[in-house]
Amino acid sequence: MVRFKVVRASRLLLVAVIVLLAVALALVGTRLLGRQPEPTVSGSANLVDAGNGDEAKTEVVFASSALAGELPLDPGDAPIEVEVLAAPTVRPEPVKVLIYHTHTHEAYEQVRDDPYVALEAWRTSDADHSVVRVGEELARQLKSRGFEVTHDATDHEGEALSTAYTRSLKTLEGYGERFDLYIDLHRDAWSEGEARAVTGKSGESLAPLMFLIGNGNGFDVKPFYEENLAFARALEKRINAVEPGLCKPTLVKDRRYNQHVGVFAILIEVGHNRNTLQEALNAVPPLAAGLEDLMIVHPDKTLVAMQAASAGK
Repeated sequence: MVRFKVVRASRLLLVAVIVLLAVALALVGTRLLGRQPEPTVSGSANLVDAGNGDEAKTEVVFASSALAGELPLDPGDAPIEVEVLAAPTVRPEPVKVLIYHTHTHEAYEQVRDDPYVALEAWRTSDADHSVVRVGEELARQLKSRGFEVTHDATDHEGEALSTAYTRSLKTLEGYGERFDLYIDLHRDAWSEGEARAVTGKSGESLAPLMFLIGNGNGFDVKPFYEENLAFARALEKRINAVEPGLCKPTLVKDRRYNQHVGVFAILIEVGHNRNTLQEALNAVPPLAAGLEDLMIVHPDKTLVAMQAASAGK
């Protein structure tokens, strides 16, 4: 009698375990079935219409790792935010450059086959043989690279060289627009012991380049010193990477050089008085290529931020 009760109790226990397992499996199945609907996704799209009938390309940036390969552990997790970004389809506005000459009469070494009428040693009002001719070539080179260029050949020297910067400032202030780059193009003076020219990678003789930045000491209205210095040094680095030694170290002086007119403003010395005009012209293509690389092809993010920040000043 006792043995029968034990056997019957064991069977009842086994049945109870089987029932509990069935219930558990049913609950798990129900939970899994409840996860089949796709999770709620919230996001925003900012698509740029190229205006050419093509579909805008989009890039999806995941705000959660769930869509990047990990499923949420619970359907009650917070919604996944998805940001849809459009690939740029509109070409940016061209870089606007103003080239001018405070010392308009600066000229180069006389050569027998192409002489010029000199006002005094290494100075002429003949724009075809002065630094104005170099500015014309730089404008041509930059335009061919996609820049929008204004070359102002106004004679700022007059009879008093010492007040040329006052007159060139009036020229700058006369423009009713802002430029992305102001270039005051000069010719330097040769110093004893200085190399006369640089041999380019193709074997041609190049006039050396130097950038001059004013820190504004002595002026109430200061230039954009930090911005302009950063630009000059970045340009120097880009050019020397292609034509080693073509750019001398950027020079800083206690002047303003009208570099308070905007960001960026830079004084560029193309060669010195012992260079020929042809050597100065030979240095223009690497200068233009450096500007293209720095401002169009591979723009420096720090410089872009500086220019944007200065727009409201």
